[in-house]
Amino acid sequence: MPPELMIIIALVILNIPLYIGLGWVMFHDWSGFWDAVKYWLTPDIISLFKGQWGEDMWQEMKLGLFILLCILCVAGEFQLIHRLFLK
Repeated sequence: MPPELMIIIALVILNIPLYIGLGWVMFHDWSGFWDAVKYWLTPDIISLFKGQWGEDMWQEMKLGLFILLCILCVAGEFQLIHRLFLK
């Protein structure tokens, strides 16, 4: 396994407390997170007919932003490690 991949896997695992903290800030509790996942899995047309389209879009945006921030944290840390130690 390439050392870069091992570093990325280690960063993903070591950042679990960061993901939990970020999720707490964005969703406030586990039910908020699971509500966002539920809306993400529900087709938008169903939410539209239920009158929940606005809430669906808001929850999907929060979940997408959460995932993006988690990925960016790992990518930024990897870039920092790569520039400082692997060059």
